[in-house]
Amino acid sequence: MTPNEDDAGLDTDEVHTESSPPIPRGHLSLGKVAKICNVSRTTVYRWIVAGHLKGYALPSGHYRVKPPDLDAFRQSFQITSRHEASDTGQGATTPKLKVLIADDHPDIVLLLRKITERYLPQAAIHEAINGVDTCIAVGTLKPHLLLLDIMMPGMDGFAVLQELLRRPELAEARVVVISAYEPFDRVEEMARLNPQISACLRKPVSVENLGRILQQMADAVLPGRIG
Repeated sequence: MTPNEDDAGLDTDEVHTESSPPIPRGHLSLGKVAKICNVSRTTVYRWIVAGHLKGYALPSGHYRVKPPDLDAFRQSFQITSRHEASDTGQGATTPKLKVLIADDHPDIVLLLRKITERYLPQAAIHEAINGVDTCIAVGTLKPHLLLLDIMMPGMDGFAVLQELLRRPELAEARVVVISAYEPFDRVEEMARLNPQISACLRKPVSVENLGRILQQMADAVLPGRIG
């Protein structure tokens, strides 16, 4: 039976009986991986079943991850551990505004970064260039603001957006959809149905308009952190 998110797939550190096969020393449970990456076990489970993080299933259905595979995954997606974040000051009591820019066009990413730097100079800005990177970045960064193009290669932008909006990591976040998608009223309809989507902007974007929206959203999620 294939494990799902409600049973064996999302294990705790289960107790093994004498009949249980031995687990190689040092291999990590989903709970331990989640603690290292500072995410939920559900997020780790999604990484594994989607093929982003290499893991293997025990006969019981619980998953294990080899430390070298986790190290390679973290290096590939620039994921810091909770200990590393504390050492670099990222775990300070005063939160820093985190902005995730998700677009596959480097020139657009650069433009959005410059606008964000201008209107939110103290923000920590991160980038994702496709749907896979976006989903992983949301799980690890837990951004306060997400600037999302729903027309990226290898993804159904609407399906990805709906999936992201269901995630607890974005529960308090604000999303701006920036796209050349047509018919654009479909994008606007999704925004009407999802209050987390603060704005829908057609490309090319107005610098002043986006800057004003960014400041309004930042003040809503972290009051007093602008500037």
